Amino acid sequence: MSALLARNTAWNLLGALLPLPVIVLCVPPLVAALGVERFGVLGLAWMVLGYFGMFDFGLAQSTTRSVSAAIARSEQGGVRGLVLGSVALHVALGVAGGAIFALLVPWLLAVFNLPPALVAETRSALYWLAASVPAMVVSAALRGALEGLQRFDAVNLIRVPASIVNYAGPLIALGFGDGLPLVVAVLVMARYLVLAAYAVACARLAPAAAPGARVTRAQLVALASYGGWLTASNFLNPLIIAADRFIIGATVSVAAVAFYVTPYEIITKGWILSASLMGAMFPVFAALAASDPAAIRGACRAAQRYLLALAAPAIVLVVGAADLLLGWWLGDAFRASSSRVAQLLALGMLLSIVAQVPLTALNAAGRADLSTKLAAVELPLYAGAVWLAARAFGIEGVAAVWAVRAAVDALALFLISEAVLPGRSGPRVGAPGPMLVAFAFVAGAWLAARLIADPAARFGVLAVLIGALALWEWRVLLGAEDRTRLRQLCNRLLASPAR
Repeated sequence: MSALLARNTAWNLLGALLPLPVIVLCVPPLVAALGVERFGVLGLAWMVLGYFGMFDFGLAQSTTRSVSAAIARSEQGGVRGLVLGSVALHVALGVAGGAIFALLVPWLLAVFNLPPALVAETRSALYWLAASVPAMVVSAALRGALEGLQRFDAVNLIRVPASIVNYAGPLIALGFGDGLPLVVAVLVMARYLVLAAYAVACARLAPAAAPGARVTRAQLVALASYGGWLTASNFLNPLIIAADRFIIGATVSVAAVAFYVTPYEIITKGWILSASLMGAMFPVFAALAASDPAAIRGACRAAQRYLLALAAPAIVLVVGAADLLLGWWLGDAFRASSSRVAQLLALGMLLSIVAQVPLTALNAAGRADLSTKLAAVELPLYAGAVWLAARAFGIEGVAAVWAVRAAVDALALFLISEAVLPGRSGPRVGAPGPMLVAFAFVAGAWLAARLIADPAARFGVLAVLIGALALWEWRVLLGAEDRTRLRQLCNRLLASPAR
């Protein structure tokens, strides 16, 4: 693991972790001030913002690849042209996406199971969200350019305050009024400020344009064509992610959305781990695909071990203590309604985190078509299963379906990677043994939650489980070479700039 990869991973991790305390502090007063139903609508707004943050039509990652390639070929003078071309494409697509969303607002109001008193507020909030789409899409292009320049520091220095405003902004807005449109308007205006910050960063950090350099039609075609399958993937995967909340709002109630989305928002922060490492690993996988394809498998196994070692202890804690943590944080109503949801989501989250390894490797190796086809098959099946589960079992049934989908998705991605990635005579892409051991510890935590009511006794058992899990990870899962690499990484991250 190079110093640059370690530094980029550390920046990504810090950028994702630093806003978490703000989320924990802001959610309880938001629930109290808005009420459960309005908070459910705000949860839908966060989902829409997150969806269009990922819905970059595949061009943001294509921009990253193109800028990195230009730098590698010592064609720095053409970078600004590439960035401007990407931004132009994103502006057109973002405006179109915002217009389509605005046209869908009446349909969404009819689908959601809204109390009559909330219809007018929700309509205004949805139109504000439609206005945010261009900012989200163009920001993705500029962020992709900065990542191509290996300026993850700049990306995360913008990302941290943006994430904080996402939760603190609504709380501040409530000081000036209690309506949902005002709260969502603050979020939308913040997105345009983020767009401006990315634009300034790109203008300052991109290499100066060479005299007469301009983006060509061929470059724009190449930019768009590489993102073709990623476009479909980035459309389908966020739909899969968002389907559960839309269906809960339509079949149960917006109050149920609040009880579901609150543990979901916290537990899915586990993607921070995979996103931080895989964001930095994507160019590494791409380089290996071009120079040493057989080495991709070994890199996949190493990444899987690292992610499993980081994620498993946190999942054990959530599964074993979800009810206690929710009760202390948000009160008895959330403890009663959201505890089992949190446990089920956590089970699926462990699998989903590790599954990002084969997904990233396939995309970097130029086989994004396979993961996209998998998502196309999953979406209707998952949406149908969620609909049935929501009507029959409520939000706990939805969480169970989410966990099963995560398991099926992970298994399929590892099997596809095993069959497709080069170097089949080398090591396997995935190792099922460590996953089974990790789930044995998770099962122990589940039993502790079911059998031990006393908080002190339960946390004592969980401490023993997590300690034993950490010892197994250090001595068995990681191995001598991994331990040496981690020590080197820690030394680099702890070293002062002067040294």
